[in-house]
Amino acid sequence: MTGSVQGKVAIVTGAAAGMGRAHALALAREGADMAVVDICRDQPLSPVAGGTVGALDKLVEEIRAVGRRAIAIKCDVSKADEVEKMVKTVIDELGKIDILVNNAGVVSIVPFVYMTEEQWDFVMDVNLKGTFLCCKYVIPHMIAQEAGKIVNIGSVNGREGMPGNVHYCCAKAGVHMLTDALSKEVSAHNINVNCVAPGTVWGTPMVDWVMRLMAPEGTDPWEAYLSFCQRMYTFGREQTPEDVANAMLFLVSEESRNITGYTIYVDGGHKSAM
Repeated sequence: MTGSVQGKVAIVTGAAAGMGRAHALALAREGADMAVVDICRDQPLSPVAGGTVGALDKLVEEIRAVGRRAIAIKCDVSKADEVEKMVKTVIDELGKIDILVNNAGVVSIVPFVYMTEEQWDFVMDVNLKGTFLCCKYVIPHMIAQEAGKIVNIGSVNGREGMPGNVHYCCAKAGVHMLTDALSKEVSAHNINVNCVAPGTVWGTPMVDWVMRLMAPEGTDPWEAYLSFCQRMYTFGREQTPEDVANAMLFLVSEESRNITGYTIYVDGGHKSAM
C-alpha cells in the first residue's frame, strides 16, 4: 500500500502515545502530511497518564524526518470551541483535510453501582462526544471538497460489554452507531465513514494500566496480558498498535472506496466477555 495517501492531509487525535502515535506514523510513512492532536495533560478523572507536549513534539520530528509536513495541536476534543479552533488551524497551516482519525479516548474501571454522574460524563464526553465534535467541524470542509475519509476508533467492548466498564462500553457502542448513521448522511459527498474496533492492544498507556490493575501481585504485566489474550481471543496472541493502524490505512486508501458505514474488528477473534 506504498504511497496510498500521498499528498493527503490527515488529523489524528489522541496522537501523543499508543495507537494514536502508530496511526500518525503509519499515515506519514504512506505519504500524508499530519496534524497530530492531543490534550497534552493528565485529567483528574482518568487513571491513565495523559500525553505530553514533549511526546507530541517528538512525534512531529519523526514525521518530518520521513519527509512529510507536520504540526502539533493541543486540543480537548470534548470542547466544541477547542475542536473548531483546531480544525481551522489545520486548514490554515496545511491547506485542507482529507483524513480524520478519531482516536482520542479514555477509560476507567468503576462498578456500576458506584459510578458517579461525573465519571459517566467524562468517559462519554471524550469517547463519544469528542468523536461527534471532530466530525462536526471537519465534515463541512470535506463536503466542500466533495471527498474525505473518516475512521473512528471503537472497541470490542462496543459490541460486547465488560463488567466495571459500562460507561466505556456504551460510549464505544455509540461510536459504532455514529459511524453507521453518519456514513448514510455524507455518502452523497464522496465521504467514507468507517470504524476500527481493536481488542486489547499491548503498548498503549490504557492497556498498560488495565493489565497492572488485573495482574496478581508479583505477576509481570506482560505475562498477565498474554494470559488474558489466551482466554479472550481465538488467536491467543498479542495485538499491537500497528495491527490497528494497518486496518486504518486500508480504510483511508482508495482500495476501500466502496466501503462505508462498517466496523472492522481487529481483535484476534474475540471469544466472549470476561
